[in-house]
Amino acid sequence: MAANNSLPAGEQDLFPPTPPAGSIGNLRKTNISAIGIAFMLFCLVSAGAFGIEEIIPAAGPGLTLIILMVLPFVWARPISRLVAEANAILPREGGIYAWAKETFGEFWGFQAGWWTSMDTYISSGAYIAMVGGYTSQLLSLNDEGTFVVKLLVVGCFTVVNLVGLIEVERISAFFSVLILIVFGMAVVFGLINWQTNPFDPIFATPEAPMGCLVESLSIGIWMYCGYECIAAMSGEYEDSRNVAKGFRIALPLIALSYILPTLACLAAYPAGSWTEWGIDGGFSADVLGYGTIFSTVLGHSGVVLFLVIAIMSQCTIYNTYLASGSRSFWVLSEDNLFPKFIRKVDKAGRSPYVGVLTIAASSLVFSQFDFTTIIEMNIIFILARYMFLGFIVLRLRKMYPVEKRPADMYVIGGGKVGVRLYSALAFGIATFTLCLNPVANFFATVAFLASGVAAYIVFKKIYGGLAKENPERYPTDRRTGLAVGDTRRIGLFALIIVGLFILNVALNLLFLG
Repeated sequence: MAANNSLPAGEQDLFPPTPPAGSIGNLRKTNISAIGIAFMLFCLVSAGAFGIEEIIPAAGPGLTLIILMVLPFVWARPISRLVAEANAILPREGGIYAWAKETFGEFWGFQAGWWTSMDTYISSGAYIAMVGGYTSQLLSLNDEGTFVVKLLVVGCFTVVNLVGLIEVERISAFFSVLILIVFGMAVVFGLINWQTNPFDPIFATPEAPMGCLVESLSIGIWMYCGYECIAAMSGEYEDSRNVAKGFRIALPLIALSYILPTLACLAAYPAGSWTEWGIDGGFSADVLGYGTIFSTVLGHSGVVLFLVIAIMSQCTIYNTYLASGSRSFWVLSEDNLFPKFIRKVDKAGRSPYVGVLTIAASSLVFSQFDFTTIIEMNIIFILARYMFLGFIVLRLRKMYPVEKRPADMYVIGGGKVGVRLYSALAFGIATFTLCLNPVANFFATVAFLASGVAAYIVFKKIYGGLAKENPERYPTDRRTGLAVGDTRRIGLFALIIVGLFILNVALNLLFLG
């Protein structure tokens, strides 16, 4: 954040200094442009419209398109802007962990870091599972052959990530262009073959419109998740201002890559066929999807082309998640809140190689689960982060007033109203979605969130946490072995869980009967 040097004398110490190259666990700085950041964001969040096929029969074609058009404004835009402002103030390795630690202390910082770590370690398996599934369809593989493919893909992208962040960016850019070209072809083919109203009907079940929304909202939310992951590597960017610039490019690109192919393909298929959509669309003659338009126009070669792109899509998401996720437990270890072995970096400072290798191993394990199960697990950690994000930015506004920031530092527009509106939208939508699960499933949600508290207690007592390096700033309570005030924070966490449970019951009674 070199822009701090332009501040008047006396205000130079308002912002914490950005760690110079070599002081972030010996990871070297990397020059990645705004366009490179945008391509990495595209891969982290989207890499194609795969997954939307599940929304259409559950919600209805019209509601699906409305969801895809509305969420960029009420969900993706607020989150991306909140991330951009927090990253502008504190461009740190670990992203939301560093911001939460700065604003709310060690306990809440650990929770944010734990949620991020668990999300990336679990979700990485989803993309490998989909690669295996698509490849087995393309090559007619048995279970053993599919596992070999998974192993080869994990090994290949592990090597890419070990080489360095710039190689991750280059691979992301190359795959992103191919994916955009193919989905652009789907748009053209669909529009040429337009034969029906893509918005008809609005609801899959007109007599239960709210049920349609509930059934589809989680997947729609998930399709627009991942913006904050780009900040996990901010300590390695030579110019962190490119993150905010990258958001401006990536956000409309992602939204259009969802909306236009869905609109065009719905319009190209016969009226009433929306009930037949699924993730195997185009690969199976009995299921419709984005790939179907290629088989209609290009025949079998079109199916092969789309399968190859589907495989590339999941590979490029995995590639970027491997980079982002490998920094998550690593920053906790740097602060003595996780075992030391995870913080090892290669001599050239290119990669936290132990973190990369552990995610590679976990992705092989979780790839044995089905896709829906993996998403149901990791969406809990994603939504918890977004519930917290707005509070972090609001606290940063108080700690680092806008009027005292450098003129070229990104700030959410609209003053206090703008940042409060975006914070409320992120918190409200994330909380609503988290509490929509059936009551029986909510106990699993509680267990997943409570795992962060249990892990904090264990690792704090074993490794000392922030008190090990700075006991005066982070004093330890001798009675508990935790930081002073942690018992109150754990009590607050318990109250939040109770509040979420009450809301969960209320929403179930209101919407799910």
